[in-house]
Amino acid sequence: MPLVNWPPVDDGMSLEVQFFFYLAAVVCFVLAALGSRVRAQVAFVPLGLALFVFPTMWNTGALAF
Repeated sequence: MPLVNWPPVDDGMSLEVQFFFYLAAVVCFVLAALGSRVRAQVAFVPLGLALFVFPTMWNTGALAF
């Protein structure tokens, strides 16, 4: 059975780029969890959330417009 890109993304981000965004988000969450200083921990959580949401936002914008 062939792999299908769903949802169909014409102008959206490729799956490889999405993978690296999600991987970077996971790394940020791990660094936040392992961070010993509160300031570094707080900085990685919003960065991880932004990296996690960005591919979905990009693809939604590409499909909408």
